[in-house]
Amino acid sequence: MLTRTLPVIGNWYENKDTGTMFEVVAMDDAGLIATQYFDGEIEELDTETFLKMPLRAAEQPEDWGGPFEVDSEDRFESDFFAQQEEHSSEPGLEPEYMRYVDQ
Repeated sequence: MLTRTLPVIGNWYENKDTGTMFEVVAMDDAGLIATQYFDGEIEELDTETFLKMPLRAAEQPEDWGGPFEVDSEDRFESDFFAQQEEHSSEPGLEPEYMRYVDQ
């Protein structure tokens, strides 16, 4: 017996054959279903095609970097805490234009 999976906006689904995951992001009165895959690709399907797909309900991925192409080693890297260069207040080390600003 074939079980039909109905589309629900905001729900995630996994294609049982391909393993690809997507979210239903919109539906219209004409029966078109807009889906967004984990990698960011957007696709429109008609209701008949969606209902024929071998789908199962899936949890939203915890890995948020898919559509942004963020490498795993860069996910927690930030320039926010980058060490700033220290500026000396020694007159001989300041740029020429800074001497006029201070006067």
